[in-house]
Amino acid sequence: MLAFLKALPISTVLAVILGAGWFQPAVAAQDSVPDARRARPAKASRPAVIEMYGEIDGKLTTYFKSRFEQARKADVDLLIIDINSPGGLKIESLEMARMLRDCDWAYTVAVVTNEAISGAALISIGCDAIYIDPNAKFGDIGEIAFDMEEFAWRLIEPKIESYLSRDARDLAESKGRPADLAEAMVDKEVLVYRRPKDAADADGEFDFMSVRTEEELKPDEPWELIPETGPERFLTLSGQRAKELGVAQEFASSVDELAGEYQYDGSKLKRFRYTATDTFVYRLNQPFFTGLLILVGLIALYVEASAPGIGIGGLLAGLCAVLFFWSRFLTGTSGWLEVILFLAGLTFIALELFVIPGFGLPGLSGIVLLFASVLLASQNFVIPETAVQWNTVTSSALVMLTSGFLFLIAAVFISRRLGSLPFLNRLVLAGPANDVDDHVQSDGSELSDGEVPISVGDVGVAESVLRPAGRARFGDRSVNVVSDGSYVEVGLSVKVVRISGNVIKVAEVASDRR
Repeated sequence: MLAFLKALPISTVLAVILGAGWFQPAVAAQDSVPDARRARPAKASRPAVIEMYGEIDGKLTTYFKSRFEQARKADVDLLIIDINSPGGLKIESLEMARMLRDCDWAYTVAVVTNEAISGAALISIGCDAIYIDPNAKFGDIGEIAFDMEEFAWRLIEPKIESYLSRDARDLAESKGRPADLAEAMVDKEVLVYRRPKDAADADGEFDFMSVRTEEELKPDEPWELIPETGPERFLTLSGQRAKELGVAQEFASSVDELAGEYQYDGSKLKRFRYTATDTFVYRLNQPFFTGLLILVGLIALYVEASAPGIGIGGLLAGLCAVLFFWSRFLTGTSGWLEVILFLAGLTFIALELFVIPGFGLPGLSGIVLLFASVLLASQNFVIPETAVQWNTVTSSALVMLTSGFLFLIAAVFISRRLGSLPFLNRLVLAGPANDVDDHVQSDGSELSDGEVPISVGDVGVAESVLRPAGRARFGDRSVNVVSDGSYVEVGLSVKVVRISGNVIKVAEVASDRR
């Protein structure tokens, strides 16, 4: 943007400046903001409350989005946000405020019992109505950021501040609240004046006007300065003043006081509270733990495919899948479609491994379906349209690719060490003590590293029960084998159908069955 402005002719820049005028409000006028106000219901039949206590961080944001979606699915018609927060992350707070502003399935009410500072004030402004305790604190939406050079918290740059100021104004205006006051909560240089809309009625509604201190524009009477505004301070109001200035609509010291206002049975009020489960779900949704679930699940599936029928690998892979989709269900990014795609992908891969020889279309289709299911379950959109959505897709894809790469390394290692690893060696049964070693031929000479003593198509005899892992003898060689999933008794003939690393897969010769 800066390079673009430098490239403009100086005459064009001057024309824009002169055309704008010298004395303008702190934020220039623009197209009117769509009216998002909803009619207040006389009676609520399905009320619910979401508690928003403490600092607004990633955990509280994930919790709010999850409960907001649950309330929508429950056909809630009165959504109460019980707020007592010093604020926190601004982008996340603004996102939640917009969710409340655009909520078309319920009338939204913010109840501020103690404080709604910073991002919490933004969330409140996005609601249809604000009920506040007279002694509560409200406002101070000034944004700060950590300066690595100074190693201290500093106010954000004016350019970023102007964006937040515009967002706050639009949010307040869409709900019929004084936009100038919302701007003063973000910009510490803004002074706000007011005058009665009807000069003959000093107790009626007011008009507001905001100016910047450097403009030194002091409007004449009947305009009067709101003393809580600048200079060098973000607008912060008591509950009493918030109602006087039209930011809040009513007084309330608790959520229970709304039962009479909206004529609902307080005992039937559905309450959403933050619990330890929300923290667990938040952790599972973080890139590191998401990648860990994918990696462990893939390794477990590979172990199960290498020694089918044991069940441990399959159970662990199933647990990873359940945890992944469960955490996404609670955050509202996953549905049954993603689960169906995931199961279809597993089915195609199983067909490729156990039914259709080689690697072809079923296996490739299964991998694509698994990738798509995990990707879609990590986002609440299908096709990215904004920069934030593209970042989400990129981050999710990077997590999956990293997990896939680590899985390939682990798979190669496991395939070579399946019989010697401390835990995995229990999945392969050991032969009798007098059997020759897998890597020793009948004449006592050792096989070279990586050499398999038999080949596909060789026929031998089961020395132990294959369920499915066990021992089989091919000529004078006794080796560890894995059946194709069927139960093979001692003495039955088996045929080698596949060799993968040190894993030898055999199938029973049908002619031995009577």
